[in-house]
Amino acid sequence: MKKIVRQQNYLKELIETQDNKFLSRQTLKCLVRSALEPLLDAPESGVVFYRIDNKEGLQGLIKRLEFSEIESINYSDEAGNLVEKVWANTEFICVMTHRYVSILLWDNFTGDKNTVRYYSLYNSKLQNEPLDIIKRNSKIDITPYQEKFTPDRRDNILLNASIRRLLDNMVDAADDAVLGFAEKTAETLRDGDYAARKARVIAHEVRNQLSIVDLYTEIIRKKTGDESVLASLNTISKAIRMAGNSLLALKTKENSELKPVLIRELVQEAVELAGVYLEGKEIELQVETDDITAMADYDKLLGVIINLVKNASEAFDSETLQNGKYIKIKAEKNEDFVNILVSNNASGIKEPEKIFNEGFTTKSTGTGLGLWICKKSIEEQMGSIELSRSTEDYTEFTIKLGGI
Repeated sequence: MKKIVRQQNYLKELIETQDNKFLSRQTLKCLVRSALEPLLDAPESGVVFYRIDNKEGLQGLIKRLEFSEIESINYSDEAGNLVEKVWANTEFICVMTHRYVSILLWDNFTGDKNTVRYYSLYNSKLQNEPLDIIKRNSKIDITPYQEKFTPDRRDNILLNASIRRLLDNMVDAADDAVLGFAEKTAETLRDGDYAARKARVIAHEVRNQLSIVDLYTEIIRKKTGDESVLASLNTISKAIRMAGNSLLALKTKENSELKPVLIRELVQEAVELAGVYLEGKEIELQVETDDITAMADYDKLLGVIINLVKNASEAFDSETLQNGKYIKIKAEKNEDFVNILVSNNASGIKEPEKIFNEGFTTKSTGTGLGLWICKKSIEEQMGSIELSRSTEDYTEFTIKLGGI
């Protein structure tokens, strides 16, 4: 019995060492996805150790892992890979590749069924500490994996601190949003459909921003110069702000704040944030914009443009185009209106008449919410968005807003 208690304490004491805030289960799911999805989306040599008994909201992700060719070891009690069943309340996921190692542990026994206490590492030289604890109770020797997958294991103090600060900000914003949402209980109960849709929209927006954070952490790992680290951390801060604002939008139905927006400035920020989706894809991002001003909600319009660029980057296949791959953002004044055109030379969109329908998607892992959210968001800003052109080798979206 002492042996079992001791091994349980090893993991729990490790979690306590980071002194992190409690994490909501919804945020935990986002963090699990941010660790695993980069490997699933671009499979490479790697291994995943995991113990996830509460799979609610993660069933699809786990199934993708199980049916992929990526090596994985399941440490649930039923899997038979444990020497002793000692981790009743503790779960984890460890993703190891030649490029990155991501480790997340959490303790479910917090006294609150909606929160966990967590521990996280990203490419840290401390990675063997939790792995050694797992190894002690594993029937499978994981030493070869520890020796094989050893990316640059410097102790990324800035990176780990930034990720934990991101989670703390997300938790604070979520708590604030829940309080505001509770104040309007009577109103939302009369409009249950609105509440359900709003929750889905916010979840989608948070996931998009977290994906930006995740991809930029990969860049941080690859760059060693201080300027690159600071620039990437600055972008992480912007993504945190956008995600926090999306969560706070739960407070009210009327959350679009229209103000004069300098389009050139907004497009430049969109390029900085969305550029990460183009990393390593040989896609040229072109910008052509006049000095024009539109009446818009800055963050919402920024989110729409990022979403369109992200979708365009995913539309290209591995084939090399003769004239090169490109995504273009063009903004121009047209009488009393401002038009923002986002185009690309990837293959055309199938079933273009359905793309703005809620739930419609052509992606195997898509939610069918992205363009539907874009349409609702632009309409809230008294504007319009349409698929203005889609051919075999050219796609263009046009956003129309009131000008000044």
